[in-house]
Amino acid sequence: MARQDASASGVDFHLPDEILAVIPTDPYEQLDVARKITSMAISSRVSRLEAEVASLRRDLADRDRSEADLRARLAETEARLLAALDENGKLAKERDSLAATAKKLARNLAKLEAFKKQLMKSLSEDNLLQLPETGQDHDTEDNLIARVPPWKDEVSSSHTSSEASSRSTMTESTHGGGRPRIDGKEFFRQARTRLSYEQFGAFLANIKDFNAQKQSREDTLSKAEEIFGTEHKDLYISFQNMLNRNQP
Repeated sequence: MARQDASASGVDFHLPDEILAVIPTDPYEQLDVARKITSMAISSRVSRLEAEVASLRRDLADRDRSEADLRARLAETEARLLAALDENGKLAKERDSLAATAKKLARNLAKLEAFKKQLMKSLSEDNLLQLPETGQDHDTEDNLIARVPPWKDEVSSSHTSSEASSRSTMTESTHGGGRPRIDGKEFFRQARTRLSYEQFGAFLANIKDFNAQKQSREDTLSKAEEIFGTEHKDLYISFQNMLNRNQP
């Protein structure tokens, strides 16, 4: 019937017969059916679009979470990088400080080695204190001299003396129950062993000034006592006895 009406009006919508069979013939009823069909189509389309939007929102939320996680990992990595750079800077400063300290210690060691060589050279070349080894009358221990004989002669004579003579430490004096008399070489060996480089160098300079008559015997003894201190009082007493024995 609907197809007949459509044919009668000269318009063919190419609708299947099954649809035309259920479409009412009244135009208003047809419009009402069309409105309902349109509403159903729109509702179905809207539902589908809403599902797609919800799916897209879920995907967007997942991407936001991934982005937030990546940002957190990036911030953590940057913090670790900054900490590593800071630690590297500290290590570099510490390395430079250690290098400077090592250079300073190397310079100090070189100075000490040079001082040691100069000290050894002074023992063999400079004028130092000596004590006559044999054949001296015990009464000369109470005499005073204005000048201490050079140690150079003592060192030279030690090359020709026996090993036992060079290692002898003390010769007993029987004059008036006097104190033990220490050998000059043994005295300097003990002084060189027990005193620091600075103390021994100052002692050598003190003797050289005395030998050069730049200072008196009393000044020489006063400086020696200050150099030896209470810790090496026995060395001072031995030095004082040697000056007393050799004073004319």
